[in-house]
Amino acid sequence: MIVPSSLIMLHKEETVELLRSTVEICHKHDPVTLQINTKVAPVRSIVYKLDEALVYEREKEFTKELEDLDRDRDEAVTGLRYGFLMYTYHWDPAIKAPAQKLLDRIDSYGTGIARMNYESESAAIHNFVNDLETDPELKAAVQKIGLQDWATRLKVTNQRFRSLYGNRIAQESTYDKISFTAIKPEAILRYAELINRINAYIELDEKDTYTPLKRELETLAERYMQIINNRKKTTVEETQE
Repeated sequence: MIVPSSLIMLHKEETVELLRSTVEICHKHDPVTLQINTKVAPVRSIVYKLDEALVYEREKEFTKELEDLDRDRDEAVTGLRYGFLMYTYHWDPAIKAPAQKLLDRIDSYGTGIARMNYESESAAIHNFVNDLETDPELKAAVQKIGLQDWATRLKVTNQRFRSLYGNRIAQESTYDKISFTAIKPEAILRYAELINRINAYIELDEKDTYTPLKRELETLAERYMQIINNRKKTTVEETQE
């Protein structure tokens, strides 16, 4: 069976899968009958904690979808502002004046909205869009210069971003924010206690009761030791190069 200290050399997902497989093998051979259930249960519990820690670590990173939406609204707010700016140079005062009014309003939230952090940009765009919808002069100005489609695109992309961002925050709040690294020492300890208990019974086993369990755990251990050995070999080769 794999030496508990070797767990340190396994990656996060590998550690969880080894422990999960160990628990599954033990359950297949009836841990109650084999008198190891009191040591299997803590390993099963720690696997759950490790899984939760991994999920949290994955979810705390913003998804590609969120990044894509942020890029879309960046382009929309930048394009809209440049549209306002362009029309401030129009030869027709009836176009130039409303364009200047719109440019002044959007710049009142900052000239670099697209460079703001997620939260600040969401608020700035939300407030500006609200101005366009509730201020009669601004609403008429957008229609006058023909940029209503751009304004609608900005509103929709920002709404979608805020909705997805809110979902991510809600998901994160449900996770126990203890890191995987902080839990791993306990995982190694619980695994060691289980393996030591199994080895003790194997030592006293005169009827081969534990032989099937032993063989499966040894086969499992061989696979993970191969992963560790291959990783060591690769590291040595890279160092030599």
